Parts: sequence; structure tokens; C-alpha cells
Amino acid sequence: MISGLFDMRLYLGGYLDFYNPESGGWLEIELDQPTKLSEVLEKLGIPLGDVQLFVLNGDLVEIGETMVSGQDEVKLFPAVGGGQE
Repeated sequence: MISGLFDMRLYLGGYLDFYNPESGGWLEIELDQPTKLSEVLEKLGIPLGDVQLFVLNGDLVEIGETMVSGQDEVKLFPAVGGGQE
């Protein structure tokens, strides 16, 4: 997709960059109209079950009916595990 002034920026944190290894973590998504974030992820082939945190313009959001549009910045992060019990 061609980058433009009204593109949504999408960051794939952690191992989520697997879904677009050439992006360096960031994607530019051209949106003609407000779109459900879940639909954007579906089109990109990113399973919702792989994403634990959804951040829209710096605010933590629930995926549910969240809408995104041009100039939005979305960051996605997987669940993080590890440490001692």
C-alpha cells in the first residue's frame, strides 16, 4: 500500500512482526473510511487470539467495536510470559 497523509500506522510488537517481517514492526494502512480494527487485522491475516494489548493513539482499548481511520496510530502486543512461579 502506498503511504499517504491519511494512512493509519500499525505497529506489530513482539513476535507479531512475524505477520509482516519486511515492515520492521510498522505498517502504513490506507483507509478510505472508518473501519473496525478487527476487520483491518483480519484482512492482514493477524489472528485476534495472538494479540493481548490493543493501543489506539496512546490509549489501551478493547478490540470489540473499536473503529480506526486515517492518521490513527495503533500498537499491538502479544501476551508476554516467563519469569518464575
